[in-house]
Amino acid sequence: MTKNFTRIFLSLSAIVMLYASCKKEAVKKNTAAADYKALSSQVATAFYQAITGQYGSVDVSKGIKSPFKANAAHKGLLLNDVPSLCGFIVDTTYNYTVVSPGDPGYHFTDTTKIYYGNFHFVYTCTGGIVNGYDVTDSVSYNASSFDFRSASSLAQHYIVKALDQTYKVVSMDGTISTHTNENKIGEEVNSYSNTTYALAGLKVDFSSGVADIVSGTSTFHMHILPPTSIGVPPPYIKYIDYYGTIEYLGNHKAKLTINPGGQVYLVDLLTGVATPV
Repeated sequence: MTKNFTRIFLSLSAIVMLYASCKKEAVKKNTAAADYKALSSQVATAFYQAITGQYGSVDVSKGIKSPFKANAAHKGLLLNDVPSLCGFIVDTTYNYTVVSPGDPGYHFTDTTKIYYGNFHFVYTCTGGIVNGYDVTDSVSYNASSFDFRSASSLAQHYIVKALDQTYKVVSMDGTISTHTNENKIGEEVNSYSNTTYALAGLKVDFSSGVADIVSGTSTFHMHILPPTSIGVPPPYIKYIDYYGTIEYLGNHKAKLTINPGGQVYLVDLLTGVATPV
């Protein structure tokens, strides 16, 4: 009886020590020093990817036109075809799935990707001439495989207006929100982030064919859960908030100030490289 009690006591002690170790590790993961360089790159490039259609939405580099066809009756119409395009609305939804083949030896698909969303696009005019658009859309993207699950979404509402007769220099004002949630199944790790942006007087030049934000600012607020072991109970799960401003400098560069801490980085919007200032 004494031997059995000793064995039970030792087993329970081992479990308690293991649980305490897991909690300490979780706390360590969630209170580690922020990687401001990586965060700055993520915040700045996610915004640029959003406005250039890399999440499946409108690409500002394509000019004053909808990425979706309105209908056959409007094929070939010009921007200054006033009766047809002023105030014209394109409103649609979409949903499609892409399955990437896996290794036949393992008998499972590599990755399944599901895209779906809503799109509302209105041509705007000044003095009877089409010179911009007002877009509201939401795009969702889910990817899954045998060892991970990832869900991302993008919500946008902004107004684009031409600043010259070429229609290749435009202003942008509005809001953008991005959300990601990733789960690494084999490692039982989950991470989450949600970032909102407020655009103020951005000037975008895409005369070269690639959008370059030459001036303007946006503020941002980022709410994240760093990679954390699934099943770790509160209060060991620590959500973190970051906020700040992005000042656009042209030549695909932006100066990002991120708080708390007042860290400042120069970010290349095409490569994601962040350099402390």
